[in-house]
Amino acid sequence: MDNKLLKEDRRHGTPGFPVGFYQQARTPLEGILDFHWHEEIEFLRVTSGRAMFQIGLSAYEVSAGEALFIPGGLLHGGYPLGASDCAYEALVFDLGWLDGGPDDAMSARYLRPLQRGRSGPPLHWTPRTPWGEAAVAALAAVQRLEHAADPARELRVKAGLLNLIADLIGAGQWQSRSSADEGESHAAERLKQALTYMETNFARKLSLRELADVAGMSEGHFSRMFKAYMRKTPVEYMNRYRLRYAAGRLAGSDLTISEVALEAGFDNFSYFIKLFRGVYGCTPRTYRRAGSADEGFS
Repeated sequence: MDNKLLKEDRRHGTPGFPVGFYQQARTPLEGILDFHWHEEIEFLRVTSGRAMFQIGLSAYEVSAGEALFIPGGLLHGGYPLGASDCAYEALVFDLGWLDGGPDDAMSARYLRPLQRGRSGPPLHWTPRTPWGEAAVAALAAVQRLEHAADPARELRVKAGLLNLIADLIGAGQWQSRSSADEGESHAAERLKQALTYMETNFARKLSLRELADVAGMSEGHFSRMFKAYMRKTPVEYMNRYRLRYAAGRLAGSDLTISEVALEAGFDNFSYFIKLFRGVYGCTPRTYRRAGSADEGFS
């Protein structure tokens, strides 16, 4: 996944094969998976270690050999569990690629409701159930096709995804979303408006009142919803976003450190140094000398 905190604007795969394969190995210090969203659906399989992953307002402790289904459009991210590292493989794809067209009854019955968020499989799969064990194994088989030397590789990926969905349906693991889910989705959409606004306007001061107005909420309700979804207060999140931007500019520009701080939205240089050291474990000057772009924007 890329390093942006909000909506991904990357293209997953190619126009003719809209499937992205990704691998990550993360430590608690690095963080596990930044909160973000994308319109494509995602399957994520943990290959070693463990971590806590959040999809919308639901959190799941996921260990090696387990997997997640992440519906399109939902905010999701991951954070460490104790001192455990976590490695995972993600498969992100455009569900429309599997749709057989307007006359395909099965697409109308299953794929389009899945794309609209009205139905789908459970979000957490574990090998402790027969269907979960089979689903995780089927997902791993599709992910192994990433580098397969096979002229029919793309067709096999498509067939594998359709078979995975069919097996989940056949195992009785296809659920309709409830009205409570719809309400959560509406709140999340308003929160995403505020997150996008923060990304666009991070270089200047942003008040809680301004952000709450963008989300169409009271300040108190906005603060509670933000913390529930993002696991940070709006101020903590905004500072983290600015620091990540600053880290990228330190690694990729010739601006002075004070110029980087101002460009990132910090008008108090000492405060910027303090926050930067707390997150990266070193001063901005040391970070720049090390030539690290690990935390910068892509």
